[in-house]
Amino acid sequence: MRRVGNVPVTLALGCVALLASCVPARSAARPDRARVAAPRSYVEQFDTLWARFDAVYPSFTYKQVDWIRQRDQYRRRAERARSQNELVATLLAMLAPLRDRHVWLIDPKGHVVPTYRPVWSMNFDRARWQQAMREVGYTARRGEAGDAMIGGYGYLHIGSWRPPVDTLVLDAMLERYRDAPGLILDVRTNAGGRDALALDFARRFTTRAFAASYVQVRTEFPELDLPLARTIAPRGVWQFTKPVVVLTGRGGLSATESFVAALRTMPQVTVMGDTTGGASGNPVVLPLGNGWRFTVPRWMEYGPDQRPIEWRGVAPHLAFPWHPDAFGPGRDPLIDAAVGLLGERTGVYRMAPPAEPSSVRDP
Repeated sequence: MRRVGNVPVTLALGCVALLASCVPARSAARPDRARVAAPRSYVEQFDTLWARFDAVYPSFTYKQVDWIRQRDQYRRRAERARSQNELVATLLAMLAPLRDRHVWLIDPKGHVVPTYRPVWSMNFDRARWQQAMREVGYTARRGEAGDAMIGGYGYLHIGSWRPPVDTLVLDAMLERYRDAPGLILDVRTNAGGRDALALDFARRFTTRAFAASYVQVRTEFPELDLPLARTIAPRGVWQFTKPVVVLTGRGGLSATESFVAALRTMPQVTVMGDTTGGASGNPVVLPLGNGWRFTVPRWMEYGPDQRPIEWRGVAPHLAFPWHPDAFGPGRDPLIDAAVGLLGERTGVYRMAPPAEPSSVRDP
């Protein structure tokens, strides 16, 4: 019989079995430490983000950014990082030259960390706008949408293309002003959302099918990939073909720019205000590691004229300087200018009387 020291092997094995039976069983709800995923290293996170942008991001050539050089320069900083915050600072520095409003990081609590903060003035004063809306009996709808009759014309404020704003809400507002001699569409504060919804609403204003925009995505041979046309056609039993003024500004982004670019080509539409923000990329959210996430845009969008929207935005037909101090505190100068322009186009000149408090309807 083999022995372990002075103890027979069979006896030693029996003792081991006995001791094992005396140890409390590991709780099924308690994970085995060996199975808990180890935190991703900072270099791994860096490589994940860089590789995803390298495979998908469509605008390196347009923006003249050497992405390989960015990796060579900033990967050494990622290797020296001693905290997640140091890695995030490295990633922000690497992504900064893209100047892309659709590129951001998201921390484990869901807070967004932008990689680019443009400096521009907005042609919208919410307090002034709210006072003006109280005077005309503005009706707030679901989400950031609402409408009123101003100066004899329908006024639609569309502040988002995201739920709960949807086709039913937008069509209901449009139906209310079917017989109005003209329409004002205010998208100055609309930072985007579902571009499919924006283009679907644009279909209510055209009587013909046309390419509303073009999008270009990265392929194995990007230089051979032509932009893909996104064609829209009339929708609904009727289309609004009377004069329309679209109010735009730097706060209009993404899907709003698709919408403005499409309407800008229609013969009854005048775009007034300022150029849109110049940010259209259709981003996707991806995991980075250690609870963090990041976004990467997937396409470049071009207007019907096949000129890029990124950085350039969509210019108005009529640029209107924003000088609210020249107007009373209860007036929105851009809305007043739109009413005046519609008066010139239609011959309808009348000011809506101030609404009684009881006429302001809740959504």
